[in-house]
Amino acid sequence: MVISIATVGSVQAQIGDIGEVLRAGAEDATVLTKEYLRPFPTGFGTGLNAGWTESAAPKKTLGFSLQIRPSLAFVPTKNQSFDISSLNLQKIEVAAGENPVTPTIAGENTIGTELVVKENGNEIARFNMPQGSGFSAVPAPIVQASLGLIKGTDVTVRFFPKTEIEDYGNVGLIGGAIKHDITQWLPASAVIPVDISVMLGFNSMTVNANLDVPSQGARNPNDPSLTSNPNPDFSEQVLETQFNSFVMNALVGKSLPLISVYGGVGYQTASLDLDITGDYPVNTDVAGQTFYNVVSDPVSFGLDSESSVHLLGGFRFRLGVLAFYGEATLANYFTANAGIGISFR
Repeated sequence: MVISIATVGSVQAQIGDIGEVLRAGAEDATVLTKEYLRPFPTGFGTGLNAGWTESAAPKKTLGFSLQIRPSLAFVPTKNQSFDISSLNLQKIEVAAGENPVTPTIAGENTIGTELVVKENGNEIARFNMPQGSGFSAVPAPIVQASLGLIKGTDVTVRFFPKTEIEDYGNVGLIGGAIKHDITQWLPASAVIPVDISVMLGFNSMTVNANLDVPSQGARNPNDPSLTSNPNPDFSEQVLETQFNSFVMNALVGKSLPLISVYGGVGYQTASLDLDITGDYPVNTDVAGQTFYNVVSDPVSFGLDSESSVHLLGGFRFRLGVLAFYGEATLANYFTANAGIGISFR
């Protein structure tokens, strides 16, 4: 759990660096931000959609468990970088001698490609794309509790309180799932040697990062925003992200006194909504001189994950009330989930 939270903090640091792309203005910044963060919705979505169950059988009535089960979704090599030269950018060029292939947020922890911002044929700014986080696995911290109801049904609730991570920003999570035993409704259910169930789950996670894009150069005296925003506040710059994910699984397994094993097939999807809010200085060219204009709340977009059918398998090993969990999901992003908890009934 500590490693998972620390990794989220490192990822947030890289998100904070995305503010530099605003030097090129809102349109190009939106394109670059989308490509840089593209592994995020699939990585977080796959990670959050894992670890919902500890066996194919729902808990017995009033059965209870409390679990800490962080996930890691492993980003394929092809999603750890992208080619800037293939993008339809308006003001940006790759600097001479630079490699146009730059890391995504899940890429190597190396300095990103240097870019040149041009307007009216004049260079008005240079900046480097953010470096990758150095983690090719996207973490998802998960704390959850399950309760058995009636008629072979249990519910699971996830909650991770909104937590400040140093000066980077904050992270929070809420989610829920329901699982129902369908073996009881099948003919000859009493002699079926395995448990068969279906489950549905959702997650909603926020990861917000503080940005720092200070002004550079003289303010353009012809800037029309002087009237509407004569005193821009560059101290309140925030990148806000909202992740939503959904999963449904069909499960089959067997529970023995010490160990439960299960496998299944399912479908999952996720989405990311991103907003960059606050005032930002954007370089511009006026008669061959570089000034800056102010843009407010410059970026807002949605990004969907690579939705997919997946296979999963896992186990629960119990020693009294203490339980150990492990699960693997085979999807676009392979995901490993493991943890520890207490479990009754």
